[in-house]
Amino acid sequence: MKTEIVVAIVAAAASIGAVVITAITSNQVEELKIESQREKELSGFREPLARAAYDLQSRIQNILRQNMIGAFVAKGDEREKTYVINNTAFLVGQYLCWTELTRREIQFIDLGSTERTRKLTKLQDEISGLFGTDQYKKPFRLFSGEQRAVGEALIEEGAKGPQCVGYGTFLKRVDSGAYPFIDGLRKDVSSLEQNLEAGESRLAALDHALIDLLDLLDPEYVRFDKDKRTKV
Repeated sequence: MKTEIVVAIVAAAASIGAVVITAITSNQVEELKIESQREKELSGFREPLARAAYDLQSRIQNILRQNMIGAFVAKGDEREKTYVINNTAFLVGQYLCWTELTRREIQFIDLGSTERTRKLTKLQDEISGLFGTDQYKKPFRLFSGEQRAVGEALIEEGAKGPQCVGYGTFLKRVDSGAYPFIDGLRKDVSSLEQNLEAGESRLAALDHALIDLLDLLDPEYVRFDKDKRTKV
């Protein structure tokens, strides 16, 4: 074979190889851009979802470990009792609200989806299942449609888009009597005064699942103290 032909073949092979490498590199860059965009789109929801999960998980721990119901519902004055009942219902609602908003955002993202997003969806589904299952006694049982109804009831339009209402607005809304599922949550909290044991198993399971969610959303313990994320 003539030297010129060999050189031409080698040059052609090198050129094809360069094109292939360039195409692969371009695809990788494009995938990174898409992944970065997905993360950006979800970041505005992950932060408040993590806060809502932490607030609810902390309240569950206060109920199960710190005798919050005995101290403030059974033995507290009317103001303390009303606060614990209303605020606990709000913390459940706040979590369900941000879950609903995150779920809506995820469904509009290209779900060739990242592994982290898949894990987030799986954990949210697990927590939804714990609220809805009849494996535990009735307090805090909400079927999936009821969970969404509670979440939807607490959505408002903020400066940066949809968000969960604050506690003050929550009180005004629920006092209208227009939200029976939230009224049911308040009754569930109140019922723990007479029978805390009835709610313990579901609350403990929720505590574990919420901590798993926090481990995904805040793996480096930047926002929420590791010592406060010990499963009951």
